Amino acid sequence: MLATIQAEKKEFENDNIQVVDGYLFNQRSTLNRIYLYHNSKYINGDTDDEGQKKFFFNIVRNPCKVTTKAIDFDTKHINIQTAGGGTPLKTWFLERDLKFWMKNQNFGAVLNRIFLELPIFGSVVIKMVDGKPEFVDLRNFIVEQSADDLKSAKYIIERHLYSPREFMKVGETLGWEGIDKAVEEYRKMDSHYLTVYERYGEEEIVDPKGNKTYEYRRTYVADVGVNKIDEHLGNVSSYSGVVLRTDKIEENPYWEFHLEKLPGRWLGIGVVETLFDAQIRVNEISNLQSKSSFWSSLRVWQTRDEGINRNLFTDVANGEIMNSEQEITQIDMADRNLAGYTQETDKWMSNRDELTFSYDVVRGERLPAGTPLGSARLASAQAGSHFDQLRENIALRIKEFIFDVMIKEFKKQNTGEHLLRIAGEDLDKVRDLMVKQKSKTALFDFLKRKHKFPSETQHIAIKAGIEERVKSSKEILLDIPKGFYKDIKYYIDIIISGEQKDTSVFGQTMFAGLQAVSQDPTLLTDPTKKKFFAKYLESGGASIIDFEPEVQQMQGIEQLMPKSVGGGISRPAAMSNAPAAETTV
Repeated sequence: MLATIQAEKKEFENDNIQVVDGYLFNQRSTLNRIYLYHNSKYINGDTDDEGQKKFFFNIVRNPCKVTTKAIDFDTKHINIQTAGGGTPLKTWFLERDLKFWMKNQNFGAVLNRIFLELPIFGSVVIKMVDGKPEFVDLRNFIVEQSADDLKSAKYIIERHLYSPREFMKVGETLGWEGIDKAVEEYRKMDSHYLTVYERYGEEEIVDPKGNKTYEYRRTYVADVGVNKIDEHLGNVSSYSGVVLRTDKIEENPYWEFHLEKLPGRWLGIGVVETLFDAQIRVNEISNLQSKSSFWSSLRVWQTRDEGINRNLFTDVANGEIMNSEQEITQIDMADRNLAGYTQETDKWMSNRDELTFSYDVVRGERLPAGTPLGSARLASAQAGSHFDQLRENIALRIKEFIFDVMIKEFKKQNTGEHLLRIAGEDLDKVRDLMVKQKSKTALFDFLKRKHKFPSETQHIAIKAGIEERVKSSKEILLDIPKGFYKDIKYYIDIIISGEQKDTSVFGQTMFAGLQAVSQDPTLLTDPTKKKFFAKYLESGGASIIDFEPEVQQMQGIEQLMPKSVGGGISRPAAMSNAPAAETTV
């Protein structure tokens, strides 16, 4: 197995894939250049052939930051909607419970790192380990370069570097075999770390009868040992490593996110790679101008008098009178191409802004004098549309990740009975719900004890006492029963909104909802209208739970309590002597 891994590793590092005719690509060299350029380093060192320092004029960092800011969203922008057949109140509780759980899982930091690294590398890989997301270092990630995605990749290899002590600790946790043998072989090597390859891919399985089958497996192999040389025959037996564990699995645990994707290569395209050529040329111009400034700063004189052959700076005193047969004149060392350097630099910087949509208005800088307002708005709108598209593509993948991974893990940890802490602006809504429920319970308890309904004064007093007890607390711990979120996946939908328009859309939705309820209060009572109104509010990030009226003092009990009876009217006496009605034909 180690020989197979070494062959795949060699293919990944050295072979170029042909995306199309004339376009050769190697993922390892591309990532290496991305790391160097983003950190202001040259591929061939920081000195030129003359031993002079080469300056790096970094033009890729700022567009990466602009893209990160433009596509970023947080857990507060993840809105859960009620799907068909669902209950808005249960969705309301789920959204708060899920966001509180994601906060404890530090999911906000996971999102921040995704948006930070995507513009730099073009791709981000997350590995699920015991239900927790861990970021994969792309420098240690080996994958079939031409794969469209990780599910279709022929092989996936992750390299791990351990100290011997850490290796034994991890091995015991993961149930590896041959740990002592691997450490023993490692001691024979001249290496600082013990290398373990974690491979995912098909393996050939041969049964005792010689029949071959292929299974998708996860295999851990320790790359340890030294080659053995036969002194008599001169043959070299390559070390085979130590197979620590192999398991048949259904799919790999990796999740991939890409900024922009190109068919024919797995690695996505980031901002740094987009600006490779612009970065190279701007560096050339910057260093040419630097060398030119060095020569133009020199002060050199010329004369035809052969008797003068000395350095005027060191050999001539201030105020000295020189005897010379010929005039001493200064040589013009001025650089007359400064305008050309500036013009070409501006051209490449403009190309950078066009390729990455990092215009002045997007960066938050003051526009050049004389720029029409319409042009600024148009540039801002176009850049916003571009980043909206990127954000939408990333959000769809994150939505899938939340559904298949985060909610699955959330349900696993919150299947049983647990507590939900409610505070802040949600506290009033829960208080009202609790007052409603406790008032109904108190009503039926009174009826059970007294065998009659409470009077209006008694009911008001009961409800006032409940309100005082409930609303005196600054936070409420709700007891969520076991199985409350069972099959919740099938009754919710996740909507991710961008932070640039989230506040305004939410505010407009809340204001429009308030106007609608003021004009037609039946929106909260009529079943058909309420369903449509709930969908409208959720599309703007609001919930119909927030619009439901607070506890009404006597609503509900009035229908149960007997109506008061006023003064009666005597029954009229029967008119026995009244004449019968006559009928005329």
